[in-house]
Amino acid sequence: MKSRSSWVLASAVLVAVLALLWWQSPRGGAFWWSDAPRHALNAAFVTDLLRDLPWHDPAGYAYRYYAQYPALTILFYPPLLYFVTAPFYALFGVSHEVALLVVFLHYFAFGLGCWRLARCWLDPLPALTFALLMVLLPEIALWGRQVMTEVPAYAFLVWSAVAFVEHRRGGRIGLLYLAAALLVLAMYTKITVGFVGLVYLAVLAREQGAALLRRPHHWAVAALALLGLVPLIVMTLKFGQANVQSVAGVADAAASRASLQGWLWYLRQMPSQMGWPLLVVAVLGVWRAWRQRAALPWWGLWLSWFVVGYLFFSLIDLKEARHSVFLLLPVAFVAVWAVQDLLPHAMGHAALLALVLSTGAVTLWWRPVPYVDGYARVVDQIARRAPRDSVVLFSGYRDGSFIFNLRAREDRRDLSVLRADKLLLRVAVRRELGVEEKPVSEAELGQLLNDQGVHYVVMQPGFWTDLEAMRRFERLMAGPQFEEVARIPTPANHRAHETELVILRNKGPVNPHHKPLEIELKMIDRTITVN
Repeated sequence: MKSRSSWVLASAVLVAVLALLWWQSPRGGAFWWSDAPRHALNAAFVTDLLRDLPWHDPAGYAYRYYAQYPALTILFYPPLLYFVTAPFYALFGVSHEVALLVVFLHYFAFGLGCWRLARCWLDPLPALTFALLMVLLPEIALWGRQVMTEVPAYAFLVWSAVAFVEHRRGGRIGLLYLAAALLVLAMYTKITVGFVGLVYLAVLAREQGAALLRRPHHWAVAALALLGLVPLIVMTLKFGQANVQSVAGVADAAASRASLQGWLWYLRQMPSQMGWPLLVVAVLGVWRAWRQRAALPWWGLWLSWFVVGYLFFSLIDLKEARHSVFLLLPVAFVAVWAVQDLLPHAMGHAALLALVLSTGAVTLWWRPVPYVDGYARVVDQIARRAPRDSVVLFSGYRDGSFIFNLRAREDRRDLSVLRADKLLLRVAVRRELGVEEKPVSEAELGQLLNDQGVHYVVMQPGFWTDLEAMRRFERLMAGPQFEEVARIPTPANHRAHETELVILRNKGPVNPHHKPLEIELKMIDRTITVN
């Protein structure tokens, strides 16, 4: 009964904190990070795929879907989150809110998993403090309040760690199988969490030595895990070359892995990822834990976790702070342990409360999630004006936001989108990695838009107009073929790329049925023909 009560209490507290984070989360199609609407759109594709069941030509179905909604990246990312989201879309409809709800269900599972993991070594209140700190850490809360894969992957990962720790404590081999299975599921959500497999191997090897290789179950676990990862490996090698390139080397790396700056880069992110109060306590905890390491049953796991993870992420040339959120688990744990170990009961409780409040303050007041609003309003205008089965041309930085908001309008599933950058440029994944301008004149572009059935254009003024091809596009939009019908502001809580979107109507002789068009998919190095 006492154990059940503790589960209920931990769950209730986590729900209350997550409700506050939900209230702070941008919704209503107000996406910021470019991947977020793409994740939401990928889930919509899976929903439609499972509904239509195009077994005769699934690849053709995916290409046609991309031609209609050219922000689809279904094969570029691990797909598990999309399959988990699909039933929710089927029940409640495709929307930003539903996609975010699925992320928050993972968020709750992540927090509860952190509490359960900490209970292996900590008293009930410090364990709950650890769970609250993990859901409130600024970097984790930044991505957990968006339709992103970090927190869903973390949820699988932390429960994998629970199973692994319980296997070590009790020797039940079934828990080792469960730990491996949950780690595989985590990798099908975000592939970089795979470094934890090396952590498990290092811990077991340290404890069991050569006996590790003589146990058939260990070989079986490894074989089953590798077998389960085969589809993900094939998909990544075939369609995720941009991800492979980010490991091998990118031209716009924040810091080269061949430099000292590259190896210190993730350490320098930790103050903003955790907040200074928690980080200072964590440093104190590491010093104290090092002195007592022989008597701490968790030391080997957390040290291996941080060291292996730090080496892994530092070796990846593309540096982003969100990549290393998986390193924060052992750091936060050591901080909470240090408070429990150093301070008397009442003082310790007060210190833990202070850590939670200070971390929550940093997250809720100083690290809100950026947003850019207005895209849903633009889609409302297009849905009201555009003829049936027509095409909308979009030119702007946040194409994913516009395209997902359009897909969410079930009453206008007849509309398709063309992207101006696809017509006028060849971009190697993102502009920083290289761009080639296509020699399309204003007259040719105007005729092309007529041929493709483009009745309306949505344009971000000044988008990439340092390129001559995009300047030609804007001159065409200012010419007699197009007339402005609306300007929609795009309010944001940060300095965004855009301040408004312009809707224009094509007054030319628009073809009622678009002609075949070749679209280059640089991310997967393919060209498709849209009929």
